Amino acid sequence: MNIILDKVKRLTNDPGVYIMKDKDENVIYVGKAKNLKKRVSQYFLRKQEILKVRNMVENIRDFDFYVVNDEVEALALENNLIKKYKPYYNILLKDSKTYAYIKINLKEDYPHFEISRRLNKTDKYFGPYMAGVTAKDVLSILDYAFPLRKCRLPLAENKKPLKPCIFHEMHLCSAPCAHKISKAEYMEIVNNAIRFLKGETDEVEKILQEKMQIASDTQNYETAIKLRDRLNMLNKMKARVVTSLGSLVDYDVFNLKTSGEFSAMCVLNIRGGKLQGVETFDILNFLDINEAYTQFVMQYYTSHPLIVDEIIMPDIETQEIELFLQDKAKKKVAVAKPKIDSVKFKLLEIAEKNALMHMEKNLEHTTKQQNASIGAVRQLKKDLDLKHEPKRIECYDISHTYGTYTVASMVVLINGEKAPSMYRKFKIETVDFIDDFASMREVLTRRMEKLTSDDISFSQMPDLIVIDGGKGQLGIAVEVMEKYHFTNDLISLAKREEEVFKPHEPRPYMLSKGSYSLRLVQLARDEAHRFAITFNRSLRQKGMYRGGLESIEGVGPATRRALLGKFRTIENIKNATLEELQQTKGISKSTALNVYKRFNK
Repeated sequence: MNIILDKVKRLTNDPGVYIMKDKDENVIYVGKAKNLKKRVSQYFLRKQEILKVRNMVENIRDFDFYVVNDEVEALALENNLIKKYKPYYNILLKDSKTYAYIKINLKEDYPHFEISRRLNKTDKYFGPYMAGVTAKDVLSILDYAFPLRKCRLPLAENKKPLKPCIFHEMHLCSAPCAHKISKAEYMEIVNNAIRFLKGETDEVEKILQEKMQIASDTQNYETAIKLRDRLNMLNKMKARVVTSLGSLVDYDVFNLKTSGEFSAMCVLNIRGGKLQGVETFDILNFLDINEAYTQFVMQYYTSHPLIVDEIIMPDIETQEIELFLQDKAKKKVAVAKPKIDSVKFKLLEIAEKNALMHMEKNLEHTTKQQNASIGAVRQLKKDLDLKHEPKRIECYDISHTYGTYTVASMVVLINGEKAPSMYRKFKIETVDFIDDFASMREVLTRRMEKLTSDDISFSQMPDLIVIDGGKGQLGIAVEVMEKYHFTNDLISLAKREEEVFKPHEPRPYMLSKGSYSLRLVQLARDEAHRFAITFNRSLRQKGMYRGGLESIEGVGPATRRALLGKFRTIENIKNATLEELQQTKGISKSTALNVYKRFNK
C-alpha cells in the first residue's frame, strides 16, 4: 500500500484514465477522472462505504494511468479500455446483435431504399426496427405504397433509357431507368416515403386500401392478400403511437432498476412518435449509479450507432454522457430529465416497469447464471482450497492424429464465463510423434514466454491453470511453471472419474456431481478439447502440418523423431544445410536430400 500511496502523490491534476490491477497484473477496473490525483486518491485515503468499492480496493495492488487533453478524450479512452480488458468491476454489455435499418442515399439522381446493418455518413437512415416489426416488413410496405425503383442500377437523367422491368408492369416501379418519370416527380414520391418513415402513416394506409380494393375487384386475390398483410402490419405500427407525442419525435429512453444485488436496464426506442423497440439488459456490476448510466450509454451506442437528437434519463449527472454523445454524433444531443407527470416522465415510468419486470421475471435465471459463473468461481476456490478466486482460468489440451498434426489449445474463462476472444491455439513445433507430455511442456513454455508480449490474452496471468489429464500431465505442468515462478493454482482433470489432482497431493479431489464447481472445470476442459480438435481438423483438411515433414518421401515417424531430436524445431530443420541433414544419425543421404529439397526449392 505504501508503494501505491507514493505513486498517488506523483499523479498530476490533469484529466485522464486510470487502470486498477490486482496482484497478477490483471486489470480489474478502468475509470476516468477530471482530476487524476484527486479521483485516484479517494480510493486509498477515504473509508469506502460501498461494499463493491471496498472489495475492489482490497484487490488493488498497482495502477497505471494515462493523461489526456480533456474529458472527451478520457471518455473515449475509458470506453476503449473497458472493451479491451473487460474488467470485472466495470459494466460489460455482451455484444448485441446488429439491428437492421432502412437507408437511402439522397445524393443519387433517383434514390432507392434498402436494408442495411452498417451505417455511414453518406446515407440517411431510419430505424432500428425490432420487437415484432422488422425493417423487411417496413420496406415491403414502402414497395407496395410507392412506385420506387427496386434495383441498384446507377441511374441519371442523361443516361440512355432502358427497357422497363417487371416491377413497372406490376405498377410497383415508376421506371426512372426508362425515363417514364422526371427526377422532380420521382423525388416527390421519395419525400412522401420519407414522411411515412418518420411517422405519417395516413396517406400510406389510404393507398394500400385503394390498391387492395382494386386487386380484389379484378380478382387478383394473391395481390389483395399481400396488401391486406401490409395493412395489418401498418396497423401494428400505428398501435404503438405514444399519446401526446408529435409524429416527428425521436427519443431513446433509459431507465435502470436495481434491487441491490440484481439490476436491469431498459431502453425504449421512440421513432416518429411510436414505440418502435424495447430492450432490456442484465447489469451485473457498477460502483455507483452515475457510472452505471455513463458506461452503459457509451457501450450501447457503440453497437447502436444511430444517435437521436434527444435521450431521456432519470435525474442523474449527465454531463459526461452529453460530452460523449456530442463527440460521437458530431451534433448537439439533448439529455432530458423530465418533470413528474409530463409525457416524457411517463416514458421513463414505462422503461422502469419493463426493467422491473425483466429483473423479476429473470431473477431465477439470473441467479442460476450467477451461480454457474462467478458463484462457481467462489465455490471452486472453497472446494479445492485454492489460494485465490480463479477469476481467470486457462485450460490446455493437446490434439493429434496418430502422432501427426499435433496442436494445442488454450481457452480462457473470465468470472466463470467463456471468453472466446482470449482463446489461443498452437502448432506443436518440437514433437512429431505421440508424446502428450512433451507437447504440454512446449505449449506451457511458449505461453509463459509470451507473458510480456503485447497480446492481450498472453499478457494476463491466470489465477488457475487447468490441464486436461491426470497426474503425469500435471507433473509436466508443475515442472514448467516452477521455472517461471508461477505461484498461482494449478490442477488437472482426469476424464474417467472426473478426478481433480493438485500438485504434491497424492489423493485426488472429487467434486460433487452436478455441482457448479465441477461444471466450471468441465466447461473449461470441454472447451479446450473442442477448440483443439477443431484446429487439428482444419489443419488436416488444409494439408498444413508444420511445413509438411510427413509428406516427404522416405520420412516416417522414426526419421521425424531423429530430425527433431537433433534440430529441436521445424524451423531449424528448414534452415539446416544438406551436410547437417546428412550427418543426422539414422538418415540416409537420399532422405536427407529429399528433406533439403522440400525446404529449399
